[in-house]
Amino acid sequence: MEWVIHLLRQHSELAIFLTIAAGFWIGKMKIKQFSLGIVTSVLLVGVLVGQLNITIEEPVKSVFFLLFLFAIGYKVGPQFFRGLKKDGLPQVGFAALMCIGCLIITWLLAILMGYNAGEAAGLLAGAQTISAVIGVAEDTINGLNISSSQKSDMINIIPVAYAVTYIFGTAGSAWVLSSLGPKMLGGLEKVKAACKELETRMGTSEADEPGFEQARRPVVFRAYRIENDWFGNGKTVDQLESYFISQGKRLFVERMRHGASIVNDIIPGQLLQKGDEVVLSGRREFAIGEEDWIGEEIVDPQLLDFPVEVLPVMIHKKPYSNQKLDFIRRQSFMHGVSIRRIKRAGIDIPVFAQTTIDCGDTLELVGLKKEVESAAKELGYIDRPPMPPI
Repeated sequence: MEWVIHLLRQHSELAIFLTIAAGFWIGKMKIKQFSLGIVTSVLLVGVLVGQLNITIEEPVKSVFFLLFLFAIGYKVGPQFFRGLKKDGLPQVGFAALMCIGCLIITWLLAILMGYNAGEAAGLLAGAQTISAVIGVAEDTINGLNISSSQKSDMINIIPVAYAVTYIFGTAGSAWVLSSLGPKMLGGLEKVKAACKELETRMGTSEADEPGFEQARRPVVFRAYRIENDWFGNGKTVDQLESYFISQGKRLFVERMRHGASIVNDIIPGQLLQKGDEVVLSGRREFAIGEEDWIGEEIVDPQLLDFPVEVLPVMIHKKPYSNQKLDFIRRQSFMHGVSIRRIKRAGIDIPVFAQTTIDCGDTLELVGLKKEVESAAKELGYIDRPPMPPI
C-alpha cells in the first residue's frame, strides 16, 4: 500500500484521474432509489484521496480552475446576453438578491460559529454549490497579511468544508423545492394548478394536455381508411389539413391509396373519398386518436414503406430568431414538417406553441426528405450528426 501512496505523491496526475474515475463509478451506483450522483461522489473521493497528503502543483490548480470557469461562461454566455435584451432586469434583480442574501447569511453563520475565512468560504461554496468560490477564496487568502502557516490551514480546510456542505446544498435544495417551497406558496395542489395553467397558456395550440413529457414524444406516421361521412362526395387534402388545424392539430397527408394505386406526390387539391387510405404524419398525441374520427387505423406495410428524415437544424436566420414556435410552424415552408425536439445549449426544452426560439437553438425536424431539407434551409444551418466509424 505504501508504494501506491508514494506513486500518487510522485505523480499527482494519477491521483486526479483516480479521483475522477472512482467518483464516476461510485456516482452511478444506486441503493434502491438513492444515488449520490457523480459530482458529489467525485467530491467525497477527492476528500479521501486528499488525506494521503498529495500535493497538487499550483499551475495545475489554476489551469483546471480556469477551464472550469471557461466552460461555465461558454455554456451560459449566449443565454445571459439574450436575457438582458428582454426580461433581463427582473432576472438581474433576482440574481442580486440571491447573491446578497446568501453572502449575508453565510457571514452571520460564520461569525456565530466562530469560523475562520477558509471555513466560511467552504460553507458558502458548498451550501450554494458554487465551486468558483473556492478558487476566488484561495486567491484572496493568499493576499492576506498573515503567516504562511495560517494561509495554508485556511486554504486546506476550504475543500473539506465545501464537500461536507455540498451534500445538503444539493439534497437540501431539492427538498425545499419539492416540499417546503410549495407549502410556502399555498400547498402542492395550488402549485400544480398554477403550473398546469402556465403549460396550457404556453401550448394551447400544441396539444389538449400539454406537459413536459410531450417534448419527448416522437413524430409518427400512421395509416387510416377513410370512413367518416364528413368526407361526403369528397374533400381535398387542403380541406382535411385545414380542419385538423382548426382542431389545434398539425397533421399532414403524406401518401394515399385510391383503389389499387398509391399516390406519392400529394398536392393540396388531391381529392380524398370514403374508402381511400391515407398516411397522416404529426406528433403522436394528435395522430393516435384519429381512428375514432377519420376511420379505422390499418397496418399496410406497402403504404407505409417510404423514407422519412430526422434532421437537426440550428436556428440562425434573423426572421426566425426570438420568435414563438407557433410563428415558425405557421410558415408555408413548414408544411409537412413536424418538430420533434428542441435543444438549447445541449438541454432539451418543452415543445410548446409559445416557446421562444432563440438564435443557436437546435430544432429536430421530421418529415419527408424534400420537405424537411427545404424547411432547414429557411431556418438555419443543417447540423447533421457525424457518421459512425466503420
